[in-house]
Amino acid sequence: MNGPCNTPLALGREPLTAAFWVVCAPFLFQIIVVSIVAGLWTTPTDGDMRVAWFALCLSGFLQFAALSLWLQHQGAGPFAGEMRTNSRWFVLALILGPLFLFVPQFITAGFMSGQENWQYADEQQTAAFSPANWTLTYLFFVVILAPIVEEVTYRGVAIGAMLARGWTPAAAAVVSSAAFALIHLQYSPAAMITIFCAGLGFAFLRIVSGTMIVPIVAHIAANLDVILIQWAFTPPVT
Repeated sequence: MNGPCNTPLALGREPLTAAFWVVCAPFLFQIIVVSIVAGLWTTPTDGDMRVAWFALCLSGFLQFAALSLWLQHQGAGPFAGEMRTNSRWFVLALILGPLFLFVPQFITAGFMSGQENWQYADEQQTAAFSPANWTLTYLFFVVILAPIVEEVTYRGVAIGAMLARGWTPAAAAVVSSAAFALIHLQYSPAAMITIFCAGLGFAFLRIVSGTMIVPIVAHIAANLDVILIQWAFTPPVT
């Protein structure tokens, strides 16, 4: 049974568990999986970013698998909402997704003029996410897996649980977007503001379209454009 904005009302049954999936699970899965992988990976490539990206991808997959099982148990479906839409929404998602990210980033960059690599929290994060350290695992995580996991978590579970319990769409969008921004600790506070704004855009698409596929496609389009732009301006070392 669905409620406001075509939200599965089942998402409102266990608010504390929903809060766990939104606030705690993203960190716990990464910490546990990265620790295990780092401990088991004993080849000469220890310390290589390939290990980190593999662990990141594995943690995202396991998080989504566990979350989907809980959603199925709740009766909300594996994606916390409808996964069908018409071609008009699909095209809008492809267009608006990158805009939701790049417009606030462009504005923020104007205030950060003269500060090189302002997007990342520190020099270590800047080096880690440099295209020189990209792998196919990393690209799959950024372009496909992360958008799916994050949208199901924040525009699916977070927004859905709040709407099902009587929150207004605006309040649900703001709170879920704040939680979405705070998981991106690799970025600077200024960059997290742009992520928050992008989250509001994805939340808007979820609420007005009544489906999960629209914000997922928008998020994929935004991340893919970021990758292509970074690739164009800072080609990886081969």
